[in-house]
Amino acid sequence: MNSSINNFKIRAYSLVEVLAASAILLMALSAVLSLSYGTVGQEENNRRVARGYCIQENVAQLFCLGLSPDDIVNILPIGSEGIEVEISDTTSLFVDDLFLEAVDVTVKLKPIMRGAERTDTTKNIQVNDSFRTLGPIKIYRPSFR
Repeated sequence: MNSSINNFKIRAYSLVEVLAASAILLMALSAVLSLSYGTVGQEENNRRVARGYCIQENVAQLFCLGLSPDDIVNILPIGSEGIEVEISDTTSLFVDDLFLEAVDVTVKLKPIMRGAERTDTTKNIQVNDSFRTLGPIKIYRPSFR
């Protein structure tokens, strides 16, 4: 009976070993959580940039179809996701016996990360210093007017 008690004591873990194993598991868990948080944030930023490029391409297509810049801004669903579209005034060009109309399109993406915002203490408003700007691209269409 004495030998079974000795075998049981040999198989037990000490408190130091349990704490060391717990610390290693907690470090691994925190590394995984940190990596997943960064990956999700990067994926969200990539999705917003892809949406910005898609909106820029849609503006180009709508302009080539003959819509005015004001009509294009009213058609596109851009206000809800922090995307701003800037379309310059239409300029007329004459190239090789062809009249062209041209505009510049710039898309600005507002930051979604909380670290990019700061509060202006004099006016008590939040100021976004960093916009991600896509473009500008120049779009041409033939003019028959």
